[in-house]
Amino acid sequence: MTRNSKIGSKGHLICPRFFGNGKQLFCIAAAGLALVALVAASSARAQVLSVPSIGGLDCNGLSPVQQLAIEAPRGICADVRPQPGQLRAEDNGTYIGHDEPMVTFYSGVPGSGNNVQWEFVLPTENPLPATQSFENFIAFWFGMALCDPNSFPFIPCVPNSDVNGPNFAGSAVLELQFYPSGSRQFPKEFSCDISRWCAALNIFSLALNDFCFEPWNFALIQTDGVPVGPPGPGTLSHASFVPTAKTLLMNQGDRIRVTIKDTPDGLLTLVEDLTTGQSGFMIASAANGFQNTDPVTCATTAFSFHPEFDTATADHIVPWAADHVNVSFSMEIGHFEAQDGNFDDVSCFPASTITGPLVAGCFGEDFDFDGTSYRRDWPDGTQANATSFRIRSARGQGIGPLSASEDARGNDVYINPFATLQFMTDAPASDPTCRNPTACVVPPLGAAFYPFYALRTGDPGDQPARCALLFGNLSGPRFNNFGGIAQYGSPDLFRDFQVLVSPVQLNPCLPNIGQQ
Repeated sequence: MTRNSKIGSKGHLICPRFFGNGKQLFCIAAAGLALVALVAASSARAQVLSVPSIGGLDCNGLSPVQQLAIEAPRGICADVRPQPGQLRAEDNGTYIGHDEPMVTFYSGVPGSGNNVQWEFVLPTENPLPATQSFENFIAFWFGMALCDPNSFPFIPCVPNSDVNGPNFAGSAVLELQFYPSGSRQFPKEFSCDISRWCAALNIFSLALNDFCFEPWNFALIQTDGVPVGPPGPGTLSHASFVPTAKTLLMNQGDRIRVTIKDTPDGLLTLVEDLTTGQSGFMIASAANGFQNTDPVTCATTAFSFHPEFDTATADHIVPWAADHVNVSFSMEIGHFEAQDGNFDDVSCFPASTITGPLVAGCFGEDFDFDGTSYRRDWPDGTQANATSFRIRSARGQGIGPLSASEDARGNDVYINPFATLQFMTDAPASDPTCRNPTACVVPPLGAAFYPFYALRTGDPGDQPARCALLFGNLSGPRFNNFGGIAQYGSPDLFRDFQVLVSPVQLNPCLPNIGQQ
């Protein structure tokens, strides 16, 4: 049985009968786009001269009319589900998938979809020749579903409201990305410093127009909240990626608190370094230069982004994203490998202690799964590798985000834990042998290893409820690794069989707010 659909003679998209209900809705929404797409192609061609020569109209860098504003190859974008008629997600005929092992947290508490707080400890690098964090992952990020009426499925949305159906309201993806130290630095690659971390607010929309397929807003987190350069898809430039003296830099091993919440001006991402006392923020507002993109003409307009949902239940997710994205944490892996002369040696650099990378290698898409991400070079408690990040709740007890309630003075108090979670990975989508559910597995073909999440408990001096969520190759008496790679579950037959998902399960270390 092939997963195909087609456009009929009158422009209607014909959906396969065997699609599940969620697939059918996705296909129905796409059907309305079929005629729009025809108009988009001619309209965009007619207006091609008005498109800036560089920008962020397509974060994959595949627009035929615009060069991407950053020199780094694609891979930092939100991962996209295949469109009807595609086996794998493509942009202008090129496969654009990548590998994002993710954990998404769920809650039905009011405000859980638009006002949350996380806390974690940054990894610490061990001296070379130990594997460095950037060799394993290009970034990790904290997510949220955002309202964007110009993004797929191109239907008006109401900010901060559960009236938005997941298949019937325009959705964008927030990724508050953290970039490891020691990699090749901006604008060549995604790093700010040889020894320190930085972060950026990224927003991805889906236009499905060949000229502006996946519009991208990007702004480094700054101590003064002012973008270093224009962040919008129509104005993004090289200057947008060059850190300044006011870019928030964080030391390895620092304890970080992240707040993601709506404000009247737009979505706020606040990053507090609890170790140094420094902080930075960014608001995704029209005043700061953020934009959304017309899916027909690719014209950009000043726009303030707000969360899409009030609550973070399992059905409140971005419909076009490969994974189940809302209040999520994800790794971006599979982008670095030693130069081996293969087809995926895209952007290669010698080692440098000034500009990075500290280890010579190539950055791109590791489609043959032979790079560092797919070896046992992940945190394992030894000096041979970096340490893992450690996610705890903002109250110190348990794991995961907390959502806010208001106290008697109207101030936010983060006291509501997320009771359930779900693991997932879209790695099989990049494996060319994954053409039916039985062939979609991890590790993918060519990989010697695949990393996984683990819960650590029982640190010396810890209270019983004090635990942390880590990632890598961790096992032993103090770890619950949820079965290792078995944690990712089975093919998601409801949405996309090339994505593995676990059952929704109870938070294994629920924050105990009353225990401080």
